[in-house]
Amino acid sequence: MELQLKNIYKGSKEIDRIKEMYFDSFSQYDRISMKFLLWKTKQNFVDFLALYDEEELVGFTYLITDKDLTLVFYLAIDGNIRSKGYGKKTIAAIKNKYPNNTIVLDIESMDKNADNYDQRLKRENFYLRNGFRHSNLQYIEGTRKYDPLINGNDVTVEGFQDLIKKYIGNILFLFFKPKVKYR
Repeated sequence: MELQLKNIYKGSKEIDRIKEMYFDSFSQYDRISMKFLLWKTKQNFVDFLALYDEEELVGFTYLITDKDLTLVFYLAIDGNIRSKGYGKKTIAAIKNKYPNNTIVLDIESMDKNADNYDQRLKRENFYLRNGFRHSNLQYIEGTRKYDPLINGNDVTVEGFQDLIKKYIGNILFLFFKPKVKYR
């Protein structure tokens, strides 16, 4: 059975559970303000979606789209029900929602010296098994490096930067100075 997708807004009934999943699933380095995430849902290029299996909230995803490029900014499945196929179903739901778009997501670079290398490898293998492939890009934010994976057409540095700039705005883009480069 397919997952049901419901838009999340500031007053959504499931917002407290979504916040719990957000804090449980992402480190402080990978989280941005929930207020900012919710504020950005007012933009027509942002989808903050609760994932339901019938009546059960199983996770959420946060998507940003520019033209034919959709970035999976966040994807989280409730920690109590992971490894039951919901990640795979979520990817399928995203592909169905944006059938003509290249889907992009960032994973932490495969640094064998990283404390969480095994987790990184597991995450990478999961996405590769589910139709993603390595891009020729690297995304750098501060001291953190990410390897974008794609499902669809190749992505250019300019296309990826335009998407990020559209989301955070020109001023924040200049302030945070995220870098996208070819490997």
